[in-house]
Amino acid sequence: MDEEPERYRVEFASGSAASVENRRSFRDRERNDIEPDLPGWPPGPAFAVRGFFGKVGRHVLTFVTGLLMLPLYFIAEVLGSPGSPDKRGKLEERENEVDDFPVMWAGVGETARTLPWQLDPSRRAWRVVTELELVESEDLVRITTYEDSARGNRFVEWGGGRRVPGSEAVLWELPRKEIAGAEAKRFSMAESDFKIVFRDGSWARLTTTSSGAAGRIVSLLG
Repeated sequence: MDEEPERYRVEFASGSAASVENRRSFRDRERNDIEPDLPGWPPGPAFAVRGFFGKVGRHVLTFVTGLLMLPLYFIAEVLGSPGSPDKRGKLEERENEVDDFPVMWAGVGETARTLPWQLDPSRRAWRVVTELELVESEDLVRITTYEDSARGNRFVEWGGGRRVPGSEAVLWELPRKEIAGAEAKRFSMAESDFKIVFRDGSWARLTTTSSGAAGRIVSLLG
């Protein structure tokens, strides 16, 4: 009997620097915006790098939120739960992590442009989940989707949820040989981002919401 493929929740990453926090862009090799050229993609929020006052506002919000969350972190530590704030690693590419935040880098007709729009959390319904599947028996990489009944909203998951019947679908698949490699991206919260590079030189920056999975994905794809 065939083994079940390994599955990891993934989606397009979003910026963590104040200038691009919670934002993402889609670029060609000349750094032009390619969102209007992606066939079948629904409209999404326009990308813009925050100016000085916008960045100050994000820093103030982060500071205030941290103060408000301190009692919860303290209680979690006392109870032995992993409640400390997520850490972010070292900045690696200022041009792609502070001055801009491309999650798709591809010329016309290149592989990264074929990735499904459902990977963008700002375009899909909040209960929809996207997963990366590594199907070793067929040497394929797949992106699948389903609706999760446990998701209370975009940010909170109640636990104990199930896949809504009939909501599962395969969105995208690619022979493993078409992937040139993968690398972890340290400049992300909990270092959960990773980059997939395709044989034609195009790439995508994704993040995983499965705990500790970025390294495992990179190992399997690299």
